[in-house]
Order: sequence, then C-alpha cells, then structure tokens
Amino acid sequence: MHAEERRETILKLLRQSAQPVSASTLAGQLSVSRQIIVGDIALLRAGGADIFATPRGYCLQNAAAAGLTRRVAVRHDEAGMEAELNT
Repeated sequence: MHAEERRETILKLLRQSAQPVSASTLAGQLSVSRQIIVGDIALLRAGGADIFATPRGYCLQNAAAAGLTRRVAVRHDEAGMEAELNT
C-alpha cells in the first residue's frame, strides 16, 4: 500500500469509528509502525484534516466535538467580572 492510499485508509477508519482509534491499532491494521501512523496523522492535519488527538487515540474533530464539553475557569475581581460579562 502506498503512503497516499494509507492516509486515505486512515481517514476512512477514523470516519467509521465512534470511538478514538489509537496509533497502535491503526499501525496493526495497516501493517506499519506506530511512528509511520503518527507521521501520517501529522501530514493529514497539515493537509487540512480535522483530526483530534485524545489520550485514547485519534478521531475526527467534528465527531469529537459532538460530545465535547469545554469549561474555562477564570478568576476576576468585581471590575474584571463586570467587564467580561459586558463583553
């Protein structure tokens, strides 16, 4: 399998998976090293693919965002809180 075919296969596998897929799992399925997968992911990202890395593996950004909740903790004095709320 050529590198471009492998990258297309990686994207296909990520689209089909409801859970993050580890680099080791992808490497095993594609018969290459984990480091090759990491490099392919970097190239796919550089090419515009919205691949999101989690501690459990890779998934597509739009699929990850569906269940993602973000919380930002800040600490303001009264004037800073008023300024942020009025922003």
